[in-house]
Amino acid sequence: MPRRGAGSERAGSRPTQKDIALAAGVSQAAVSLVLNKSETPSVPEATRARILKLAGEMGYQPHHPARMLRRARTMAIACVVPDITNPFYPGLVRGVQSVAAPAGYDVLMFDTDGREDGEARALNWLLQGRADGVVGTFFHLRVPELAALARQSVPIVRLESRHKAGGDVPVDSVYIDNAEASAAMTRYLIERGHRRISMILAQVGPSRQRELGYAAVMKDAGLTVDVVTDSRYSEESGARAMTEILARGRSRPTAVFGANDMLAVGAMVCARSAGLSVPGDVAIAGFDDIPAAKLLGLTTVRQPEFDLGALAARTLVGRLQPGGLKPLGQSLELKFEIMKRSSA
Repeated sequence: MPRRGAGSERAGSRPTQKDIALAAGVSQAAVSLVLNKSETPSVPEATRARILKLAGEMGYQPHHPARMLRRARTMAIACVVPDITNPFYPGLVRGVQSVAAPAGYDVLMFDTDGREDGEARALNWLLQGRADGVVGTFFHLRVPELAALARQSVPIVRLESRHKAGGDVPVDSVYIDNAEASAAMTRYLIERGHRRISMILAQVGPSRQRELGYAAVMKDAGLTVDVVTDSRYSEESGARAMTEILARGRSRPTAVFGANDMLAVGAMVCARSAGLSVPGDVAIAGFDDIPAAKLLGLTTVRQPEFDLGALAARTLVGRLQPGGLKPLGQSLELKFEIMKRSSA
């Protein structure tokens, strides 16, 4: 009988892919890709060989019921999101449900917390055949990793920040042009007379595209690009960044643009707590148009989350029809809108 390696943490129990990942010093997603016998262009050959060797030494056995499930229809669609507490995502999920339910599919939700290990767990969960198709927002996983699902006839539609086709596998994208939307908001703030405009970003997700649009307009106008980055798309991150901005005193900006509405709301609360008037002392703008934005009078970029979810689900249901797994991924665009309200 093959011996169990040192990577197995639970003596007497069957080793898992997590045990192999710990022993090999790689992600669980990489182990899943290799052990499910997918093509693994993103996994170096030496790493692949190490994973297979450890799996043999540790006596790893695949979960056969899950493999059987992969060969059958679950009549479920997975919706993978980075933060269900962000008010943008419930609207997206509702859009998915509006199409999935009439087509006979349930919707299962998986919250990754926007973390790489969370996305790896989601991929492992999906590779076990839990859903027939996936609508997801992925900050870390790219097409080479997601293609493992496509090769098991599990199509994926991603919510993206720009045009991004899936190449020769059925990985589709729906998006608004985040760089152009951010540029449009920056132009609006400049038209309102602002010359010192700061932008608050998060470390992951669509911040990069939104920063590109802002920076391009600022440079074209001969203005200074000023970016403050915090960890998450949250009110707490927005408040921390705004505290840093306000500490500059008289040199602080006259307008602050949050890369999402949660950051903008945090900045607004912080400014008002410091005794500043919005927009009298500082204008604030956001991105997403979450339900609370209208109540707060927040000027923001509206991206139609319900419509994005519905379009993603229609694309996915089409892929799930006989002959729907065509080789080329699509990239489908919806339009944004600048919502002009009292905060700017």
